[in-house]
Amino acid sequence: MYQFQVWSRVDRNLVAKERSKQPIGSSRARRKLVNPATPFQHSYLFTRHLPVAPGLLLAISLMALSGCGGLSYKGIGSLSGTPESTASNLRQISCGTQSLVGAQTKACSVDLSAKTKTAVQISLQSSNAALQVPATVSVPSGTQSALFNIVASNVTQPLTVTISATVHGHKKSTAITLYPPMATSPSLTKVSCTTQSITGPATDSCSVSLSTAPTSQVVVMLHSSSTYLTVPPSISVAAGSSTVNFQATALAVSSQVTATITASLAGVSISNSIQLNAASATTPAVQHVVHLTWSPPPSLTDLAGYHVYRSSAGASVFQLVSSTLNTQPSYADDAVASGQSYDYEVTSVNSSGVESYPSNITTVSIP
Repeated sequence: MYQFQVWSRVDRNLVAKERSKQPIGSSRARRKLVNPATPFQHSYLFTRHLPVAPGLLLAISLMALSGCGGLSYKGIGSLSGTPESTASNLRQISCGTQSLVGAQTKACSVDLSAKTKTAVQISLQSSNAALQVPATVSVPSGTQSALFNIVASNVTQPLTVTISATVHGHKKSTAITLYPPMATSPSLTKVSCTTQSITGPATDSCSVSLSTAPTSQVVVMLHSSSTYLTVPPSISVAAGSSTVNFQATALAVSSQVTATITASLAGVSISNSIQLNAASATTPAVQHVVHLTWSPPPSLTDLAGYHVYRSSAGASVFQLVSSTLNTQPSYADDAVASGQSYDYEVTSVNSSGVESYPSNITTVSIP
């Protein structure tokens, strides 16, 4: 490989003119070995100072011929460069926490090292579908951060998920551990019956309510303070449900008796009292009947029948008064007691067994 110093045409003419003035073999122009250890690399240097025009030496020094076949440029300034980047590097991705419990939505952010001159699209990715992230987030022009939401699903065991942000080959990640929702033990909140006064023999619809739906079956213990009112020894509340119904059976009594139904769960007990009335020996008991009628829903084409529900006036729990589907838009309820008030509501049931929303509530007072 040889390196030569390249002269301009004007400079070459000046050099040739000076050489013609010197005898052959003069020591004023001689070849000098640049590196004796490398005999095939030479340059030609002239010891005589040549008169040149102003600015000529700058032009000469800016150009050199490379032995590898290319031109390289040296001197003051640069003839080539890299355009300024339009986006800053990623500094961090953060959600303000490293753990999430249960299903929830959390706000996160991506931050750049400096404000960007133009809007920048940043790609986002999650390592597991249990933690959802948007595909991209945009950092507006003149800012250096952007917000986005992550959505965590319920998990059954701890799970660590990595979310990553990438822009222009730069990548930042953060890890978030998902935890199952905290299990809460349900507690008893209420035990109630359709009526608080019964003349036996008769049955009464009752129910037990819990504070929250259990994740597995829960057994509630029941007890009656009187042998004239019997209840099941226990009832089971299915997983995912917060209420369960049961029947209380009243026997005939010769004098008024107050019976107390007690429900117990996890050491906590709640009670409800029912008055058992004696039938009058001189005056036959009056049998009251509530007759209900309603208009069929005009939009239901595959109507199979109706369900009628009843509760004590003002109570929040309605009980189904008949276990069979009522096919006519009317119902006669004879299981009512004197001096009591009842609320009624009706639902429609189609041929697939799907039940409609309940109707308006009708209140009936028994004399």
